[in-house]
Amino acid sequence: MSTNAKKRKSLRERLKIQRRKLQIRAAAALLSLVAVTFLLIFHFTPQNTQADSEPKAPTYKYYTSIRVSSGDTLWDIAKEYRTEEYSDISSYIAEVREINHLSSNQITDGMYLCIPYYSEEYKS
Repeated sequence: MSTNAKKRKSLRERLKIQRRKLQIRAAAALLSLVAVTFLLIFHFTPQNTQADSEPKAPTYKYYTSIRVSSGDTLWDIAKEYRTEEYSDISSYIAEVREINHLSSNQITDGMYLCIPYYSEEYKS
């Protein structure tokens, strides 16, 4: 191999090493930027420390029986009896249907339904 060929090969290897070092530095800089951004976001996000310091009162699940009146719908009943323990009205209606073995949302005047609700009050 000639000296010129050796010099070119040596130069290519040095350039390859320099590019790799540059890639590593760029990746480290990007990682540092992401970490700093993450810390700043969570450091300046307002936190409700008062609510976290007060323990939440325990809630108890109860059931009551109601008589369906003319014009009542499961949606109306859910709006009246659903508590914050249920994520939404649909999940509450699904539980009411399951408890009462209803295959649809159809309810009729005079029908009795078992309705779940939560309360902080303990009833024995």
